[in-house]
Amino acid sequence: MGNNHSRYEKLEIGTQCQSLKEINSEKVGDVYLILYSEILECESNELLTISNNNNNKEKPSSFLNDIHYTIVIDVAGESTIENGPMGLEIHIVLEKKTKKVQLCFERKTGENKCYQESSICLGKIENIYHKGYPLEWSFGLTRVIQSKWFQEFIKKGDMWSFETNCFTFSKFLVESFKFQNPYKLFWPH
Repeated sequence: MGNNHSRYEKLEIGTQCQSLKEINSEKVGDVYLILYSEILECESNELLTISNNNNNKEKPSSFLNDIHYTIVIDVAGESTIENGPMGLEIHIVLEKKTKKVQLCFERKTGENKCYQESSICLGKIENIYHKGYPLEWSFGLTRVIQSKWFQEFIKKGDMWSFETNCFTFSKFLVESFKFQNPYKLFWPH
């Protein structure tokens, strides 16, 4: 996850992304559900609110029942057993001042150092339009999710609620990816 859950982080062409090449074609398109929980000791104080009196650590308000759910799509076949899922990470967070949800796209490059992390491979999606070009596929996915699917998701409301949260958005994304997808993709029960 990114360093700050209170702002929208755009996936931009940067030094890390410009060299994005397909590494393992068997892993390209793998879709993971990531569950973040339990704050670990970390360097990023932006994620933690630490009370000087009793050293309490509070999770960002984007956690639902102490867990934050995200979806990661391995656009370049980078995921490994050692580093875990890697690729385009998609999730929503709560904007603290307005209680509205914000859509976030990030580049997941390995295991998160601030949160306990677990993942489940949900299946695979096909790269139809940008085969062999992971960066372009990542931007294409970002455009569709931002302009079409997110707009559809927030029709029920754009305020963080029982129906509009990181869990329901992750599930919504998986259901949206199932449409016209030749591979199996499932939601865990």
